[in-house]
Amino acid sequence: MSVISISEEDAVALTERDESQFWDHKSKSSNGAVIQKIAVALANAEGGEFIVGIEDAESGNGIDRWEGFERQEDANFIAEALIRDVDPPVAYEIDVLEIEGLEDLGLAMLVRIEKSIHVHFTSGKKCFVRGIASSEPITGQQVTDLQLAKGSKSYEDQLLSEYHLEELETEAELGHLLSTLSPSTGPAEFLRRERLVDRASGAARVAGAVLFAENPSAIIPRRCGIKISRYGTTGEPRRENLSGSPVSVEGPARAMIEEALRQTVTILNGVMVLQPDGSLAPMSYPPETLKEILVNAVIHRDYNMPDDVQVMIFDNRVEIKSPGGLPGRMTLELLFVERASRNSKILRLLNKYPSPLNQDIGEGLRTAREKMLEARLKEPTFEVQGNYFIVTLPHERLARPEEIVLEYLQSNEEITNRIGRDLTGIRSENSMKEVFYHLRDVGRLELVPNKRGNKAAWRLTENQTK
Repeated sequence: MSVISISEEDAVALTERDESQFWDHKSKSSNGAVIQKIAVALANAEGGEFIVGIEDAESGNGIDRWEGFERQEDANFIAEALIRDVDPPVAYEIDVLEIEGLEDLGLAMLVRIEKSIHVHFTSGKKCFVRGIASSEPITGQQVTDLQLAKGSKSYEDQLLSEYHLEELETEAELGHLLSTLSPSTGPAEFLRRERLVDRASGAARVAGAVLFAENPSAIIPRRCGIKISRYGTTGEPRRENLSGSPVSVEGPARAMIEEALRQTVTILNGVMVLQPDGSLAPMSYPPETLKEILVNAVIHRDYNMPDDVQVMIFDNRVEIKSPGGLPGRMTLELLFVERASRNSKILRLLNKYPSPLNQDIGEGLRTAREKMLEARLKEPTFEVQGNYFIVTLPHERLARPEEIVLEYLQSNEEITNRIGRDLTGIRSENSMKEVFYHLRDVGRLELVPNKRGNKAAWRLTENQTK
């Protein structure tokens, strides 16, 4: 294998790159069993890379961690482990790296492992899957579940008859990503290495167009953008409640997601909601929540379905509707327990950007939920309707309705049933009455005299206002 010479800056970037679901460092003193374990874990999950010849952080900082092999032959055990010992063998590529001007630090082996349609085992008959930053063993039913989930080919791997390497390699978004990678790589080499084009015909795959094409919807024979709609209702999304024309956002995945987030926040700023003190303020959500849910929808959607990701903004919630049900063996009960991806190439390559939009599988939804709770909003809900995965972000405060009513009355003389429903998110008029009756029975509220029927209102009792 030819040796690739990289700059000291690129070498430091490799040593300091955080371990993740897609990346790991290994010492040159690692044995074949260590190589088997990481290779099996990556192949059984979403694929990824590891580098052999970099020591743990405890051994130093930056370039001090680079302790490579003196000769390529000293690293032959890596290929032997991948071909001879892993069962079945994994698909891999190895780049031999040295640092320009610091050749005496030795050679590091950068190994790329493809996601596999097979379940792989080490020579010791052990099975692993890659977790957030570690290789986790699985046994018994977990192995069976993995075998059942494997073998289905994603639409992201389909070849496009009218979009080829010659066009894809000139896309500006691809150039942007490549300018941030270490070591530097030419566009054609990168696309072939990442299996984004067919090596024989040069035809591009759907994943390449989704990630880098200026307008993927003009290339892929499916709709693959994001549509943002505003409905002036708390009910169902009916045409008569549509406010203005929906906003369509298209482009390479990273840029499309960022623009859709900007457009969504702009629309939310125009949706005024009642606050506990009686004032009106724009509807707002934790930015991390909106980002994680939208990124999840774009990454894990089914690109074989002829529909856009839908962002629907209501008076009391936001719904994000992603084409395609849950991937593989995933169920709603397993959302925060198991990991599954429909589009491993899109997932993995979006993670290569500096400050990537996507987190490790499972972490994005967990972050979205935690940030809602930190903002004292009710957590998101998840459901599958037909062939769509829907996430609902309710704009309801995380407090008992009684607490919300009493807080409102600290700044306002009275409260009606309608105002109470707007504040608490309760939809039923009778359910809201039950909240008022409970506060009346414990001596906190009383009806405002001479107001009955649809004008009925409640106020704090005299001893509560002192």
